[in-house]
Amino acid sequence: MVGETAGMGLNQQRGVVLGGARADDDRHRARVAPRPRYRYAVTGISFARAATYYDATRTLPDDVRDEVADLLVAELAGQGRSLEIGVGTGRIGLPLRARGVELVGVDLAEPMLRRLRHNAGGGGLPVLVADATALPFRPAVFGAVLACHVLHLIPPWQQAVDEALRVLRPGGALLVDFGGATPAPWNAATRAIGQRHGVHAVRPGVSDPDVVAGYLAGRVRVRSLPVITVVGTRTLAEDLHDWEHQIFSWTWPFAPEQLTAMCTDVRRWAADEGWDLDGPVELQRRISWHAFEVPA
Repeated sequence: MVGETAGMGLNQQRGVVLGGARADDDRHRARVAPRPRYRYAVTGISFARAATYYDATRTLPDDVRDEVADLLVAELAGQGRSLEIGVGTGRIGLPLRARGVELVGVDLAEPMLRRLRHNAGGGGLPVLVADATALPFRPAVFGAVLACHVLHLIPPWQQAVDEALRVLRPGGALLVDFGGATPAPWNAATRAIGQRHGVHAVRPGVSDPDVVAGYLAGRVRVRSLPVITVVGTRTLAEDLHDWEHQIFSWTWPFAPEQLTAMCTDVRRWAADEGWDLDGPVELQRRISWHAFEVPA
């Protein structure tokens, strides 16, 4: 993917432009980058291992994707160039770019960015390999910073939030979707079984907008955006498959044997309860974005 460095206030000591394709217009120029050599510690969870299957397991339904994009486009109107941290494969960024939003993306995982390039057909948006806790930009260069399902992965999330505010212009906003688990009728039982095997979902960063609001008290104004509801179906068998194959990042710290033992006990519990592993259940989850607005 191509990075457009001109006008971004790029600090090359902190980030690496990912090269290898022509950009969307003649103002962009390709640059092949060396392998990243960071001068700081990587302080979040890299999704490099998930690049090949990420889109298949996180893609939003088309109507929901469009609703999210339209919501964010309205928020970004008039803000100029924006930044998405943890841009990944472009799940949020590419629909915004397609709607005319001027956007730059950063991510820890180069394989995710190369998947973004593939998804965009070789064009897309300028991206860099960089750490959200040490952004490679000068202060006050972006009108907005987006973070979708990112802050819960960063143990020193305060650094990431401070960096976002540092690169925001006055009057800009940090827009965050904190994510979270989808409520399912088997969650309580499977959680208890997992704990018996030493398996539990850990979100090492921050998942609560009120915690971030408290940390930024006096520096921002907080506003909740309209909630988008996603309705779909899921089976317990699908969850078991994803746990055993370690599809989601919360499973990565655990040994495969632990997860196999946990899932064996879940299947035993389901049989005892008469639960159909392959029976689809309608589930609802809420997509909630929050704006942390910097005074003008």
